[in-house]
Amino acid sequence: MAWDNIISRGLWVIFQPGNLLFIILLLSLILNNFSQKKPKYKTISKRIIVTTMTILFFAGFTNLSSWVLWPLEERFDQYRNDLSQGPYAGIIVLGGSEKLSVSTSSGQATLNHGSERLITAAQLARKFPSLPIIHSGGTRLAEGELSENDVAKLFFTGAGIDITRIRFDDKSYNTHTNALESKALIKPGENAKWLLVTSAFHMPRSVGAFRKAGINFQPYPVDYKSTLKYQGFFQLEFSKNLSHFDLAIHEYIGQVSYYLTNRSTALFPSPDK
Repeated sequence: MAWDNIISRGLWVIFQPGNLLFIILLLSLILNNFSQKKPKYKTISKRIIVTTMTILFFAGFTNLSSWVLWPLEERFDQYRNDLSQGPYAGIIVLGGSEKLSVSTSSGQATLNHGSERLITAAQLARKFPSLPIIHSGGTRLAEGELSENDVAKLFFTGAGIDITRIRFDDKSYNTHTNALESKALIKPGENAKWLLVTSAFHMPRSVGAFRKAGINFQPYPVDYKSTLKYQGFFQLEFSKNLSHFDLAIHEYIGQVSYYLTNRSTALFPSPDK
């Protein structure tokens, strides 16, 4: 595993909002143990606990997660279901929707919350039967387990898609390498636009990375997590809301990181630039 992948995944384990809030609560309880000797610690720990619980309340029991996802998903929403800009050279679908351990144990293609990526790629493959497909995702969690490509092969085979049409990238491990390895799989003469299929919340960072790689493509966002409209203040689905909040924060951090490390063409890519 590449060093940058190890560092980014390690930092995310700590700074993922749900994990970070738990760590802060734990530290505040430890700090509270010292309050008998130093009363000021009691005041500090109480403030930390109240602040943390307030953040958890808003992230878990309101539509905050939808509000922070909204700008990400709306950014390239004009391309939703848009197939009017052809002719197309092919279809690129980004990995990340595969449950690797469960798929290995079940022998079936088991997908996560991003399953629409593969579902839509299969639909597009049927609509454009002559187009090649690039599946970009080489992650394998452990030796002996299925990789993202292996699960994708199971899925596409079950969906009746000719596997010989699909070029599998087995080297990428993040959005940056998705773009580089996809470009390497594009053959000379395939100069028309490629349809780039990934989750709507992930599209801005993907667009920045694929533009940086110099690929001619059209965004094709799928897997929406929000309705792109106001739906009231409260949403009493704690686990789902916190999960979506984590997704949004991960993307915002990723966009800043990609821009600072020259892996994206813009801080917050748009249809125009």
